[in-house]
Amino acid sequence: MNLFVYGTLMYREQIEFLLRRKLGDPVEATIRGFTMIIASEWGYPVLIPESNSIVEGVVWRELTEKDFITLDYYEGCDEEFAVYQRERRKVVVGGHEEEAWVYVASPAFLESE
Repeated sequence: MNLFVYGTLMYREQIEFLLRRKLGDPVEATIRGFTMIIASEWGYPVLIPESNSIVEGVVWRELTEKDFITLDYYEGCDEEFAVYQRERRKVVVGGHEEEAWVYVASPAFLESE
């Protein structure tokens, strides 16, 4: 499974520390229809919908279900007031669209902004 990231998880040291394993090289990618903001209360980068925007990031490939359990916990997806939720979205890699998981703003976060 692939994961598009745009913040701290772009950095090999961070994601490999969390997953406790080595990953292959990430590939540059973009996602359309979102803009990145810094959540003022937390200082975290968050993707929110914005139709004419593009966000740059990278895609990590060949992640496992176990990896996503760890990353969902790290991103706080199961918290009562979660900032993020994980969704499947189309991203552009090398001029071609492909699907990847991405952490975007949760409905609760969007309502609070």
